[in-house]
Amino acid sequence: MQSSLELQLIYLFVHLVNAGSFSAAARQLQMPIATVSRKLARLEEQLDQQLLMRSTRKLRLTEEGLALYQKYQEVVAQFDALSHSGSPERPEGTLRLAAPISIIANLLIGCLTEFCELYPDIQLHIAQSNEEFDLVDKAIDVAIVGGTQPDSSWIACSLGVLDYRMVASPDYLRHAPALQHPQQLHRHKIIKAWPFFNWTLRHANGDAFYYDGPANLTLTDLNGAIRAAELSGGILYGPELFVKQQLREGKLQILLPEWRCEKRRISLLYHQRSQQPLKVRLFIEFMQSKADKLFSMKD
Repeated sequence: MQSSLELQLIYLFVHLVNAGSFSAAARQLQMPIATVSRKLARLEEQLDQQLLMRSTRKLRLTEEGLALYQKYQEVVAQFDALSHSGSPERPEGTLRLAAPISIIANLLIGCLTEFCELYPDIQLHIAQSNEEFDLVDKAIDVAIVGGTQPDSSWIACSLGVLDYRMVASPDYLRHAPALQHPQQLHRHKIIKAWPFFNWTLRHANGDAFYYDGPANLTLTDLNGAIRAAELSGGILYGPELFVKQQLREGKLQILLPEWRCEKRRISLLYHQRSQQPLKVRLFIEFMQSKADKLFSMKD
């Protein structure tokens, strides 16, 4: 059984991981940064284990630190909920969100701005990356992901589905060879963008085609790929929702509409906790309320 002192140090450790930095934890716990650092060192000494890899920019959990955090995070959350049960909880603090770059830029930035205006005491820290990373290690509260769920220990909540299409500019098509079947894609300039660097197409009659040929331009930035397509750079395989304005204005047009492309489900991921922090609950409810409008092809 842990001593009361060791439990106090574990409580500090869990809050430090949740905060993501010594300075943020010091503000939340209302103690000097040096005291937080000293108490962490004392816990590591008592356990004879290194719990965190320290750097000037971020904290990184060791294997032992992750195990300790996962063991006690729920206990600490329940204790905090009980200790604040006598007074109403305020929507405040730092909310750490992770999402792919194109999802933030093309889909969510308006909603996130609205959320900040609605809850001015909640600070959104957004990690934008197309790469998978450890959500616990980065102290992420909520992640927005596309496709398969990277961590089954998190709760997934679907926001909507992105329908992919092949698109190109009218100017490109005027000067390019005719495209009547996906087999003719090799005759065209191709723009590939994350996450589908190879393209799957299915016809209503059951035929399927898989394009894994070369591309004239390959990008991890979907915004750049869309702009390249507008500038007659070639054929792009991208979310129809992200180019709805270009389609409406005639800057891009859909190719081979009888061939269906990939569908990519976009979901919210969050910790499985009996007592979710208010800031997390509010964000989840807010995003769910906006989902239908976000994924609508109508303005």
